[in-house]
Amino acid sequence: MSQKRRRAAAIRRVIILTAIFATLGVGVSIAFIAAGGGFESSSPNIFDPPTDADIWNVGDHIQDGMTLEYVLTSKGQPNSLESARVSMNFKQAGENWNVRFMITNSTDQPTVNHTVIISKELTREGQLDESFRPYFEHIQSSILAVRDMEYGGSPKYLVVGAPWNTIFVGSSSVTARVTSEERISTLAGVFDSFVLSYKLGEATSKIWLVRDMPLPVKAEVYDAEDNLLYQYELTNASGVASTPSTATGNSLQPT
Repeated sequence: MSQKRRRAAAIRRVIILTAIFATLGVGVSIAFIAAGGGFESSSPNIFDPPTDADIWNVGDHIQDGMTLEYVLTSKGQPNSLESARVSMNFKQAGENWNVRFMITNSTDQPTVNHTVIISKELTREGQLDESFRPYFEHIQSSILAVRDMEYGGSPKYLVVGAPWNTIFVGSSSVTARVTSEERISTLAGVFDSFVLSYKLGEATSKIWLVRDMPLPVKAEVYDAEDNLLYQYELTNASGVASTPSTATGNSLQPT
């Protein structure tokens, strides 16, 4: 079949699925994902589609006074971080957050302390102190990297099979999608998580997301040559509205 005919067939599938999903009260974006082969799983389907409750947005569930602490190793940028301690404390600032970052790169280096204005979507607002830029860029390209994932403008569903991002490698591309559910143990506690994964080379990159957490709780991400780009793990959290079904451990302190 020619590319033109395949495209016409895909458009017909979108029209048909959109009509079906509209009748069922399901978002049109799901129709586009399904028509493009987005959900690679027997579930969800048109009879058991994802709902708004399955949508995960970066930054949701942040509360005034919340603190998230991670241990982070980040490569690929100047002044790589090695098992650095990263703390982020969120304070309400109108429509934005004043986020106080405290970063200790190693035991023999002083702690870097800086406050950055960040939007509800966790994008930086205003100027950034140049002395803090190298540290902030590491955080943007690791812990905050999930905010930049894009798959056709569609919502990010916490459903096995749901696509989250298209990663281009040369002339080819790879889709990052939710591949499984997993109960994962971290230094911050035990979480029922959804595993977002993809492969650029032989190594599998994984990001663990939790339904009521504003950022991933763990990640191991590699480049196309199987070199580690970054890895991090949540070590402590306070001001988190957690429940026994999603997290256990004394380090999580519900509000």
